[in-house]
Amino acid sequence: MIPRLLRRVCAGLVFALAAVPVSAADKATGTFTVEGKTVRFTEVYASLERDPERADRKYLMLLVTDVPVAPADRTPARLLALAKAGTIHAVRIRWTYGYDTLAVIPYHRDIDESGRAFEGLSTLNLNAFDDHNVDAEFKSKMLGQPWHFNAIVKAAVAQGGVATLEPDAIVAEAAPGDPAGSALKRQLGGLGYEFTPDAFFQAIGDRNVAAVRLFLQAGMSPNVKNDQGRFALNHAVLFCGQDAATASAVIVALVTAKADVKTRDPDNKTTPLVGAVQSCRVEAVQALIAAGSDLTAKSAGGATALQLAGIFGRPEIADALRKAGAR
Repeated sequence: MIPRLLRRVCAGLVFALAAVPVSAADKATGTFTVEGKTVRFTEVYASLERDPERADRKYLMLLVTDVPVAPADRTPARLLALAKAGTIHAVRIRWTYGYDTLAVIPYHRDIDESGRAFEGLSTLNLNAFDDHNVDAEFKSKMLGQPWHFNAIVKAAVAQGGVATLEPDAIVAEAAPGDPAGSALKRQLGGLGYEFTPDAFFQAIGDRNVAAVRLFLQAGMSPNVKNDQGRFALNHAVLFCGQDAATASAVIVALVTAKADVKTRDPDNKTTPLVGAVQSCRVEAVQALIAAGSDLTAKSAGGATALQLAGIFGRPEIADALRKAGAR
């Protein structure tokens, strides 16, 4: 039995399940854009199908297309053949019923991996869903792929048999000399981050060093600001008190990517070096010094970084500052 109302948020998936029936009139609106060319979705087909290997696992399948598709043509093999011929342009969403996994399968002759399943590339919002009807919205994440889609659907749910599952997409590694390539952004998607400034700041706050490095390699500016006007480097310094090792590694990554070490925090007006003295590790402070930080900059209370190192009992920080010429 489906609970009367269940709301849940998970990685890439937002859904609300209700036992209230929804309209059975099949309806789809949305678009599918590939390499700048857009088609409109007009058709939707929904079904519940069983896993071929696990009898206790079911999938909600949502197929949206730009033309009507006969029942015999809704199999992966036929969809792929029709897509290669340019007859249809379609996207299939496969939600694992009761689990937190969501796959999207594009069908389009201009997509290299047409007919293959991508995880982490879509969000799904099930506004209402039961064994008979579904009301849903879904859209792609912007993770570097040259194709994007969105759809709002209402449809009757057919009770299907055993599912035929498309093979997983093969995500290529980034090629040398292509630091801003889509493969890096797809790797970020695998870590749960879209290639946006907001997600970049989230990765900094998460102290996810691997993700921060991927953002920078993919072309994110180390000097981007968040909506509070705080630069990435000043933001990273704030997290040394929570985990000095990982936050310091993030600082080093940003400095290595040529972050401006003379920026000031919008709240306390301090530079990253002054902010790093209290909690960050010595390697972060050394990186900030080597990148040209102002050794005479002061805190809001008027203390220099060297004075603060003494106040906070950080002899290793004080030594690094003195060796750099701080007085």
